[in-house]
Amino acid sequence: MYQLRDIKTTVQQTAEAIAAALKIEVEIADADLVRIAGTGKYSSRCDRAMDDGFVYRHVLRTGKPVIIDNPGFNELCRPCICCGNCLEFAEVALPIRVEEQIVGVIGLVCFDEAQSKRLMDNKESLLKFLDKMAELLVGKIVENDQNRQRELLTNQLLTVLNLLHDGILLVDDRKTVTHFNALGAKMLDIDAEQEMSLSQLLDDKKLWKSIENGEQFSGQIKGRRVAAQLYCDAVPIKKDGNIEGAVITLKDMQQIKKLIKDASVSEIETHFSQIIGNCAKMQELKEMALKVAPSNSTILIQGESGTGKELLARAIHQSSKRKNNTFIALNCGAIPENLLESELFGYEEGAFTGAKRGGKLGKFELAHNGTIFLDEIGDMPLHLQVKLLRVLQERRVERIGSSRSIPVDVRVIAATHRDLDKMVQTGEFREDLYYRLNVIPLNIPPLRERQEDIPILTRFYLDYYCEVTGKKVREFTAQAAEILNRYSWPGNVRELGNVIEYCVTLTVGEYLTAESLPKRIKGEVKPAKGDTSLNLRVMEREAITQALALANSDGHKGDAAKLLGISRATLYRKIKEYNIAETKTFV
Repeated sequence: MYQLRDIKTTVQQTAEAIAAALKIEVEIADADLVRIAGTGKYSSRCDRAMDDGFVYRHVLRTGKPVIIDNPGFNELCRPCICCGNCLEFAEVALPIRVEEQIVGVIGLVCFDEAQSKRLMDNKESLLKFLDKMAELLVGKIVENDQNRQRELLTNQLLTVLNLLHDGILLVDDRKTVTHFNALGAKMLDIDAEQEMSLSQLLDDKKLWKSIENGEQFSGQIKGRRVAAQLYCDAVPIKKDGNIEGAVITLKDMQQIKKLIKDASVSEIETHFSQIIGNCAKMQELKEMALKVAPSNSTILIQGESGTGKELLARAIHQSSKRKNNTFIALNCGAIPENLLESELFGYEEGAFTGAKRGGKLGKFELAHNGTIFLDEIGDMPLHLQVKLLRVLQERRVERIGSSRSIPVDVRVIAATHRDLDKMVQTGEFREDLYYRLNVIPLNIPPLRERQEDIPILTRFYLDYYCEVTGKKVREFTAQAAEILNRYSWPGNVRELGNVIEYCVTLTVGEYLTAESLPKRIKGEVKPAKGDTSLNLRVMEREAITQALALANSDGHKGDAAKLLGISRATLYRKIKEYNIAETKTFV
């Protein structure tokens, strides 16, 4: 909706210009018959409603100009209280039209015969002149409205940009910063009063090269006015194939690390109270771990698969001075050898074919000021063991493709289910790295060596999975409990938890019976006392089943073959021969 009052100053100046040119008094009213501008005696009546604006009301309604040479006697003057006794000698009223909307009226009023004569003698040229003056007002109204719309849009965009958690810069084709949000100004120390070039704010050589090539840029970048490492995304602005600038978003690297920490740690905080076990070995283990947690010493956790090595590592981190920083876990045996180095130490842009633009942070950098948990360290290739040893000694990392080393403050907790002592003797694991890792050794006993904890663990998992599934299983039957207690649990606590989940899912009713247990649990039958009869096929089948259970937690049948001392092909043939189920029973 266009409004004359939005350009009130211009309207008054226009009225004065018309009056000076024609030597006739002028008043200009808006669509509500409020006098916006006036000259002579009308100048003191601005911003007032016109109670006697009968002629102007007609012009607003019809959209046509009116010339009255007999005021007080014209048909339009009849409603006026001064009808027949008017002080005016002549009057002209012309509409101001913006598109299809009439926004006001320009009025000329003569108060003597000389003014009236000039008006009547030049009616045609006078109307053309007023029409041009109305066009000037219309142009100013439209311009003002467009400026107002642009300002509104700009304010809306700035409001949105200021709500973002990224710094935003808009630059033109000359690299001049034209717009920025509040966070961008704070991150780069931008002087709002001074025209700034992108090169004054950032080390933008690689970034701008990508923009000039019409390509997006993503990667780390240094600030020039502030000593900060930033992660930058830049997208070129194109028009008709030409580069007209770029939109740049900036993230603080420390904020990225905090987000990673929040995602990887906060929701899975682990305390020693969550490590279930009351036997002497577990009590001794927890006491030792609690003592060493506050230090920065490197820890080596050893134990079979499924004993809870990562759970212990997280509890140590949560009890340390680093608990408010990142905990990064990496399974060295689950990542292909050719990718493990880049995962650990990161890489620079162009370091190898397929490397991401801008490079990538390694896990050590992400864990800065926090803890890195290297699970299955025994599976790390020898050439990477050398690089890891150097990181532990120098406390600096060097990305692939870079000659620059980066200082890191990281506590290392390593874990393995393998016998590193034997691996050192056979040359599979570096002796110097072993001693670097084995500063504080912690050994988690297998579940078969702490059978007194089985009832506590089964009760815990029963309650937990009842809550998860919505079941109401109250207790184990005596027979079911006895089977669970005498089973050897090659998969340790992880296997126990998954067995209870299986049972709770299948159980109907309030009691978990022996019939609910998996066949392999019930099928582990020990020879009765005095029974010297041994069936070789039964023993072989049992050995294969147990080896698969041990290896199944990590999904490697090759490990099962190694445990049995046979080839992978022989293992597959035996599985088929004995019809052994290959479905994983636990993770």
